[in-house]
Amino acid sequence: MRVVILGAGGHGLSLAYHLVKKGINDISMVEAKRINYGSSGRNAGRYRYHFYTKENVEFAKEGIPYLLKLCKDLPLNPLCMKTGYLWILDDEKSKDVISRAHSLWSSEGVGGKFLPCNDFDFLKIEEECYLAPQDGSFHHDYLSLGMYEAIKDHVKVIIGEAMRLKVSGGKIVGVEVNGSIIPADVVAVTLGAWTGHFMKRNGIEVPVEPEKKEIFVTEDLKFRVKPLTISKRIYFSHTLKGEIIGGVEDEVPRGFGELDISVERSLSFTRTLRSLVKGAEGIRILRGWSGYYEMTPDHSHIMGFSDSWPDGLYVDAGYSGHGMMFSPYSGKIMADLIADGVKNKFTKIFSPQRFEENKLIDERMVI
Repeated sequence: MRVVILGAGGHGLSLAYHLVKKGINDISMVEAKRINYGSSGRNAGRYRYHFYTKENVEFAKEGIPYLLKLCKDLPLNPLCMKTGYLWILDDEKSKDVISRAHSLWSSEGVGGKFLPCNDFDFLKIEEECYLAPQDGSFHHDYLSLGMYEAIKDHVKVIIGEAMRLKVSGGKIVGVEVNGSIIPADVVAVTLGAWTGHFMKRNGIEVPVEPEKKEIFVTEDLKFRVKPLTISKRIYFSHTLKGEIIGGVEDEVPRGFGELDISVERSLSFTRTLRSLVKGAEGIRILRGWSGYYEMTPDHSHIMGFSDSWPDGLYVDAGYSGHGMMFSPYSGKIMADLIADGVKNKFTKIFSPQRFEENKLIDERMVI
């Protein structure tokens, strides 16, 4: 089996990692810039069980333990830690959303608890909070590069941009890269925010759009803000050094643009952080970066294939802000499907055909 994986971020590397484990030895990875260049290397590195929909909670209940297991198996240590998520319920909408979700989470065995925010000594406010202690953090670069380190002698990396799929008799036979055709029996598209653009270029509609996000890292504080803390305006947590890392909760027009940092967002982040966190008065930003969420209409991922596509074409993308945490498990599911023909239940739930069949998932907890 000749497999070409488009995109060498978390999901492409995970698929390659699991295919190598199965003994597949003809794997090419096509990457426009370098390993881990895109959104996989541009995020906050957090994991959670807590989503709005049952489908994503169930995926997390299988995917997060798999992530934590892989953290122990890789040659690089992704520093997986249980830190918790903490929601600040400072308006009626937040209270209503979390109250509804709490019923689902409790029924799924991942329920948290409502607490006064002043139980957390780093917060200034006297509102109600919700703590989900099962969630945590990891180092996204070490996760991706750890998978690559484990398989780098077994895959071929091609630097270039994939342009056209080559199809014959309704089957994938190759893909055009740098003006040449790479022969392939399987092409797996793991291009993140660029997935919809590539597929549309090849006459296939896959509803994945880029949405630019920015992350900021501040100076160190004397204490540690352990849980990822989420308000209606920002989210933030600690790094191992005690710096504050986080971003702004806002809406921006979707589309590709410059991967720079905006003054407006950085000021909004620091102003809100100073108003919420004790000791953060006057705190400054040290560094920041930007990347893309890969958004779908129902804020849930796409994995598998469509019956209307050429045989041998697969997609794993559209994670809408929760891709890195799920990349180890999705790679396993996709490898089982491609190498062994095993259809996990999630390949039906998150199939690209759900958009044609109007079976949307309606995930509302994008962080």
